[in-house]
Amino acid sequence: DAMRYSQTITGGTALSAGMGGAIGALGGDYSVASVNPAGLGMYRKSEFGGTIGFFTASGNSTYYGTSDDDRKLNFNIPNFHLVVNTPNPNRLKTKGWMSTTFAIGYNKQNNLGEYWRFRGTNTDNSIVNSFAANAGNASPDNLNQFSSGLAYQTYLIDEAIDTTGYTSNFGALNGGMNQTGIMDGRGRIAETNTSFAGNYSNRLYVGASLAIRRVVYERNYTFIERNLTDSIPSFTEMQYDQFQEDRGTSFALRGGAIYRVNDFLRLGASALLPLDYNMRTSYSGSISSVVANGSHFFEAEGEYRYKLRQPARFTGSATVVYKKLAIFSIDYELVDYSRLRLNDDADSFLDQNDRIRNELKNTGNLRAGVEFRFTDLYARGGFQLTGSPYVNENFGKPIQQYSLGFGYRSDTFFFDVAYTLSRREILYFPYSYAGSTNRPANIQVNSNQLLLSIGTRF
Repeated sequence: DAMRYSQTITGGTALSAGMGGAIGALGGDYSVASVNPAGLGMYRKSEFGGTIGFFTASGNSTYYGTSDDDRKLNFNIPNFHLVVNTPNPNRLKTKGWMSTTFAIGYNKQNNLGEYWRFRGTNTDNSIVNSFAANAGNASPDNLNQFSSGLAYQTYLIDEAIDTTGYTSNFGALNGGMNQTGIMDGRGRIAETNTSFAGNYSNRLYVGASLAIRRVVYERNYTFIERNLTDSIPSFTEMQYDQFQEDRGTSFALRGGAIYRVNDFLRLGASALLPLDYNMRTSYSGSISSVVANGSHFFEAEGEYRYKLRQPARFTGSATVVYKKLAIFSIDYELVDYSRLRLNDDADSFLDQNDRIRNELKNTGNLRAGVEFRFTDLYARGGFQLTGSPYVNENFGKPIQQYSLGFGYRSDTFFFDVAYTLSRREILYFPYSYAGSTNRPANIQVNSNQLLLSIGTRF
């Protein structure tokens, strides 16, 4: 969960998405408020606009030699904003503060939607073996109520008779179970920014913003195991459902500057200093089973609150402008994920924080984009590479995102379209326990998004 809410992919408007989010030194687009608010100082007019998006999440999987794929579509609003530019009353002035810009708006920083499925015949073991092994020597009243406790209540495991611990007559100890897993996640990381920027001599641009950051996430995970070959007559099937709902709010300060070296080159730098997220997690688990003595169902639910400390972010940017014909822009962001921390009043996360220190690392995120201008029409392309935060990248490989876009702009109206494709690979273990030999599901997660931005300048 700590990592899920810490990785962001710059987007917001279709212009920004089309250029791979590389707008830190480009400016003149509201999405820059979530990268380097100094870019708002490049506005020459006021602006009101918004963006709608169509997001498709899909996954291609391989599990015990069986391939599968699935997808899901949703609609979202990644951006809306108001920018108010106030020029210096002295129109003849060429030095000093030329204009100031105030802006308020909303940018989505990551769509947390994912949807994938895997299936195959496990020839090694059953999830019931995991429930029994992970129960250890605990009494039935002290079993984990969201895993082994559910298995105990639905007659999948029972206390061993001749020894300590737990065992089961229904698990496929020698393998042969048909297994299916389905992940359905949806949510967002977004922020509402109040920003102020200034233009000094059309050379130096400075800006700052206060962001109210918000995390919303829901996840349903279902694991189904069926005895299709009737290799164990006393066991027919079981289904294990897990639901999680997260809500979190935080504040962050962001500041930056852009220096226009000449008409050809702009350089920028910015920093994000976030405060802790106040998180609330609601969760539930249930198991239904069909075994020799009938059908059974049991569920449990709970809630807890904690704080999630986010790492600071530092971004360096450069933009090259070739006359009024082409633009090339690049951003490089540094994030030290090993500084993530989970905290609550009971110090419940000491082990998790030790794992964060040892398993996460400092990494870099690269964004690059290009734009070509044809009078009032624009064509764009971009690329984002979000570095892996893990020391062992097998736990999470870098995320690649490709984008294309085009737009139309006049003195009073603009319209932009962008398409993005994001890919990442994961190894997903449905369950694990000491001595297990179960294999992971190899999953390629794909995210496709179509963005449409429209607005007016005045």
